[in-house]
Amino acid sequence: MDLKNKTALVTGGGIRLGKAFALALAEKGVNLAIHYNSSEKPAEETARKARSLGVKAIIVEANFSHIGSVQGLFPQIQRHFECVDILINNAAIYLPGEGLKTSREAWEQQFQINLETPFLLTKAFAKQLTEGREGRVLNIADAQILQHRPDHFAYRLTKLALVEMTRMFALELAPQITVNALGLGVMLPLAGKEDIDLQNYASKYVPLNRTGSPEIAAHHALHLIQSDFITGAFLTVDGGQYL
Repeated sequence: MDLKNKTALVTGGGIRLGKAFALALAEKGVNLAIHYNSSEKPAEETARKARSLGVKAIIVEANFSHIGSVQGLFPQIQRHFECVDILINNAAIYLPGEGLKTSREAWEQQFQINLETPFLLTKAFAKQLTEGREGRVLNIADAQILQHRPDHFAYRLTKLALVEMTRMFALELAPQITVNALGLGVMLPLAGKEDIDLQNYASKYVPLNRTGSPEIAAHHALHLIQSDFITGAFLTVDGGQYL
């Protein structure tokens, strides 16, 4: 896919890896709809940086805990852009808890934000894409789901299901739309734990003795988005940590 003058929706696109995905697309000439929930100022700053690269960029608010807010996202965007060509389902929540300690509230919240929202947005994306126009969906999963540990029980299940949904939508939406998933290892410290020594962590747990970065994550996201011959893939980028 030639990305220049295409339009992308990046959920959670104002901060952390979402910001990296958004700005990498902007560098390729992609116009942006940057979704945020509570991070309005960072989202606007990301949009400002994107505009400085010569593309159009807007920010759109939606609380993915509410289905009505999810369903209102594309109508917001369509006030500014005729069509969205690329959807990156990046926004997610990561709550701890083994199975027996996972409350129903934590279960439902994670399934709604991490799985139901990408499902609804993929449906809305496919419906608004005009006939004959190529589309790309990229779901941000997690490499750690390759190991069946019970910590973050509900979160892991949502990401496992997201990969399976990726494969089913890849079949259903072909050939017009490719649907892929990116399973990332450690690219950034967890929010609130920015002081962690990532190099020390990598030397203990990652075979390649280094962690990733937002730039590495964005590079592989672009690879899957640009490819015309990859769909239904789950690409792990984790330095071998979860082999």
